[in-house]
Parts: sequence; structure tokens; C-alpha cells
Amino acid sequence: MKIFFLTSGFPNGFTDDFIQRLKKYYCNKGLFVFIASDFAGYSKTDKYADLFISMFKEKGIVFDKVQVIDNRVSKDEAIHYLERADIVWISGGDTLKQISYIKEYGLIPSLQNRNGITIGMSAGSINMAKRVILPKDIEDNIPELSIFEGIGLVDINIEPHLDTESEKNMEDIYEATEYATIYGLFDNSFIEVVDDSTEFYGAYIKYEKSI
Repeated sequence: MKIFFLTSGFPNGFTDDFIQRLKKYYCNKGLFVFIASDFAGYSKTDKYADLFISMFKEKGIVFDKVQVIDNRVSKDEAIHYLERADIVWISGGDTLKQISYIKEYGLIPSLQNRNGITIGMSAGSINMAKRVILPKDIEDNIPELSIFEGIGLVDINIEPHLDTESEKNMEDIYEATEYATIYGLFDNSFIEVVDDSTEFYGAYIKYEKSI
């Protein structure tokens, strides 16, 4: 079974409903694989990998082994870990840089074919789409609306950390809706996709092309 979670962010720790849904599919003692956003940014990657492991532990979820995928492992090693992972975490960060590294390492076939749980956060959730429609965001190193082939796990495009108070952010999202529906996720919200079933948890806004 393939289980996908698309998340925005959990600034105050994982929510109870997220943990409840995760525990439906995961029994403790597995392999957790953390895919970095910047394969060369080791200190930042380790910082956030450790943070999320601690957040899971606080909610009673533990792992036998944790493996980070970045430039410190070979491409063959990375694929080996993905094939054996119980949970794969695709991290947040620089969206365009992350998908470039994932493609360079040839990880997409393994991510598409594996069974188990795949969790994206922020940039990781964005890149899980089959066809990514990425609104312009100068602050996140996205100089213009970008459209590209993503990892290909879901047919959902999200905008994480939704800020409806930002007029510029809203303009960029509406520009993107000319090409696809965009689901704006507030922090603490998430989407669960299992087979043909898609469930939304928490607050979100659906943005569609104007008729």
C-alpha cells in the first residue's frame, strides 16, 4: 500500500490528528529516511532531521534506524535506503533545488514504486505532484511562475504556509491557477492520499481558475 501525507508545517509540534492518522499505517521500529532539500547543506539538514525525530518521539513514534539522503551517500546507497524505508520524509526548504537534486540522484522511480508511507513537508509536498505548478516567490528563490515534472506521487498542487494577508502572495497564487487548481494549506493542516481516496485535515483554501 502507498500512503502519502502532504503537510505545510507544524510550528508547535505534530498535531494529534496527524499522529493519529500516521499511527493507522505505521507500527514502531522501522526505517525512517529523510531526503534533504539541499544535498550540500549538511548542518541545516542534520538540524531539521534531529528536530523531526524528536517531535515524533514526543508523540510516541520511534524508529529503529534513521538515514539521511544527501551528498554524504552515493546514488546507489540512496536508492537502497528508499527501497527498504518504512517512512520517507521529503523535507522542506528550497523547492527548485530539492527537485534538481532528486532528479540528479535518480530517486524518482524508487519513490514512485515503493510501498509504505511518504511524507512531504512544504517544498517536499510541492515536489510530490506529478506536474508541479509553482507560484512565484522571490523570498523562496522562485523568481517566476515555474512549471515542471515533479516526483509524480499525487495529482495535487499545494501552496504551503498560506498567508491570505499577503496581497502579493495571493496574486502569485491566482496566476498559478491558470494552469492548475492550487490548495492553500495553513500550517498544522495536511492532506492524506491512500489509493484513490484523498482526505483533508485542518484549514485550507481551494484556488481554481476563474471562469
